[in-house]
Amino acid sequence: MQLDQEIISTPKPSQRSESAPLTQRREEVDAVSSAIFDVAIIGGGINGACLYHELCARGYRAILVDKGDFAGGTSQTSAMWIWGGLRYLARAELATVIRLSASRDLMVRTLAHAITPQTFRLLAGPQRPGGAERGLLAGLYLYWMLGGFRRRLPHRESNFPERELLGNSASRLALCYEEARVRPSDARFVLSWILPHRNPDRPALNYCPLGGGRWDAARKQWRLELTDLILYRQFEARVRCVVNAAGCWTDTINACFGRASPWQHLFGRGVFIGIRRDPRHHSPLIMRMENHDAMSLIPWGPVSLWGPADSLVASPEEGFEPSFRDVPHLIDQLNRHLARPLTPESIVSMRRGVRPLAVARSRADTRAPIEHLSRRSAIYRDPELPWISVYGGKLTYCLALAHSVAARVAEIVEPSASDRSLPMSAPAPQTETFPGLAAPVLSARWCAKHELCWTLEDYLRRRTNIAQWVARGGLGERMQNRHRINEIAGQIGGFRGQDTQSMASAYAGGADQEIA
Repeated sequence: MQLDQEIISTPKPSQRSESAPLTQRREEVDAVSSAIFDVAIIGGGINGACLYHELCARGYRAILVDKGDFAGGTSQTSAMWIWGGLRYLARAELATVIRLSASRDLMVRTLAHAITPQTFRLLAGPQRPGGAERGLLAGLYLYWMLGGFRRRLPHRESNFPERELLGNSASRLALCYEEARVRPSDARFVLSWILPHRNPDRPALNYCPLGGGRWDAARKQWRLELTDLILYRQFEARVRCVVNAAGCWTDTINACFGRASPWQHLFGRGVFIGIRRDPRHHSPLIMRMENHDAMSLIPWGPVSLWGPADSLVASPEEGFEPSFRDVPHLIDQLNRHLARPLTPESIVSMRRGVRPLAVARSRADTRAPIEHLSRRSAIYRDPELPWISVYGGKLTYCLALAHSVAARVAEIVEPSASDRSLPMSAPAPQTETFPGLAAPVLSARWCAKHELCWTLEDYLRRRTNIAQWVARGGLGERMQNRHRINEIAGQIGGFRGQDTQSMASAYAGGADQEIA
């Protein structure tokens, strides 16, 4: 069975003495080629990353592979909320709210280094009757109670810093409630589950697409065909169990291996625009729209994210394509609330992605409005072969989902490692400045050496937030940062023997195409 491999531009390794990152990479690939592993996890998004952490901690010899960079798909385009599922309260899905709220609070308690409580302000709406406002507040009280009274008590606020940003037609009253959010970004949150466990006994390989494979019935193992795009090397992995956590591409991989499932994915595209953040914007503002849905203005470093504009798309590829037609709609919706109208020149970046929405395959109507589709997760264990498929998923539920999938794995295969993998501390990070940003960022050389950072986009988009906090993907509005980008390309490419000028030129060309 063969998958159509996506060609990813990666450099050929240097002919000179090999760098430490390439040496470690070679050791991991050699280990995969020569040993039998308990589990292969396909997909390095939040589901795969958190499961990798869980299995390593339980003593499994696990492999994690992704065709691109870790967190390179849906997991780099979220709203970065850890929330209890307030939207499900309107649908009376109380069990879902209880489950998500419990997961949110567990993560707040156990992951304080990456997750922090956050006050959200729900704008009641202009000139809403008192009864409607009281109804919203009552709903927030119910939400608080279903969350086990663990977050701050909801309350009204009529005087808050963001009020000065809003026009006369916007609400003069905010209903405050508490959720949580990841920091500094969703992509780094994904990496935090992977990097501490990575070693030749438990390899984690980005830029390593799955090309095909088969089930070896005689030896009771999967033989997976992999291509390392960093070392330009094809090899085979032998594993006892496969977990397909490829997100938007789960159905594609299942079909190529002849695996059927009662679940399928629909694809919801969400588009945010990043605008320069006003210093008075401190807390997320939830603004109710005319269609009774809501959009959010979220402070994030030097920008504020506004959106999302949601729509269903036919394929992941369509969802990740530039969607400039959403920009006028987003600007128009935001300007209905602001005192000073937003112009296209205020836009710093776009943040678009695809959410895989799990629905039953037997469902007759797959054309329901996207706001009516659940963000549920589903786990399916193949009844014939050791193959598990993961559908849906979100940041809030990643820990609970990993525990559930690990329990299914335990029904199939026992851990074979002599010890459990304990997370290892990374070397002290090194930082540097970047034009236009007040705070320092991780240095490109350090990320290339310690964080599986192989391309400019890896560094500018996922190891740091430069590409989303500085215009034109970090190049600046007038391309004034081109020289700095060239320097960064040299720091990354030096570990791989890449033509750094070509790397920088290719990135600049792609960044130009991002401009609306």
